[in-house]
Amino acid sequence: LRRRGVLARGENALESLAQCTHLVFDKTGTLTTGTLRVHSVRLLGELDREQVLTLCSALQQHSSHPIASAFDDVLPAALDSAELHVGAGVAGRDSRFRYRMGSAAFCSEMTPGLAQQPTEDLVWVALVREDAPLAWIGLQDTTRPEAREIVGHAQACGLQVELLTGDHSPRGPALARTLGMDAERHGQTPEDKLRHVHALQDAGAVVCMVGDGVNDGPVLGGADTSFAVAGSSDLARSQADFVVLDGNLGRIEETLRVARRCRVIIRQNFAWALLYNISAIPLAAAGFVPPWVAALGMSLSSLLVVGNSLRLRR
Repeated sequence: LRRRGVLARGENALESLAQCTHLVFDKTGTLTTGTLRVHSVRLLGELDREQVLTLCSALQQHSSHPIASAFDDVLPAALDSAELHVGAGVAGRDSRFRYRMGSAAFCSEMTPGLAQQPTEDLVWVALVREDAPLAWIGLQDTTRPEAREIVGHAQACGLQVELLTGDHSPRGPALARTLGMDAERHGQTPEDKLRHVHALQDAGAVVCMVGDGVNDGPVLGGADTSFAVAGSSDLARSQADFVVLDGNLGRIEETLRVARRCRVIIRQNFAWALLYNISAIPLAAAGFVPPWVAALGMSLSSLLVVGNSLRLRR
């Protein structure tokens, strides 16, 4: 798997992956490239576009979410403090006001007068000040070119494929329909994602989760097995059983195939060992097989098991 661009953290992960029934994806940075750019700014208050973007840049410096990369080339405003709220947004303050940037629910807690999220097909985040809403910022992201193929492969293998995203916009449902997924849930907090995975497990499912961000850490750790894609946060990598090094989602399908082949070969090796010992031990005990033949036979049996296992390298 390492040669194929996947780091595996243990044999138990392969065992779980070979038995998984549900493949669940995060959206931003996982099914999409996570390389966002500012596409539209809908001003709601007294600040102009440049002032809004400098505030966004200052707040997003304290976030590891892919959204933060959209403001890398904007000079940040000065803030006295900022705090990340995982799965919701970022809060901060300067010498005069408190600010929030993130989901509609998170921003509306501080500024109830926030206007409805625009309906344009973009990733929308709100920016509010404690006394007034300031803007909706629309970000554009692109779907990974291999996303449709991996969803199709997983379904052909008999897996239920679902989308779990914290994005409140219509992009989540639209992406799930485009990729032909079996189910989707959008506007999910990290706690919501974990509850959903536990509900699937309680119903008898074996769940494989694929994610990348800090907010995916709990659900990656709570799933039966999990993948972190390239560019993932340190928390996501530490919680995942597999790390895809090059960001190609096709590695997930390859790893699934290897895990299932590995399980088949383990069964073959157990069957051979059982058959060999049932046949050979009674013969050796009865004296029909000389000790040197028994030793040679055991060595040949071990070589056969190792040789059979090496077929996984193909």
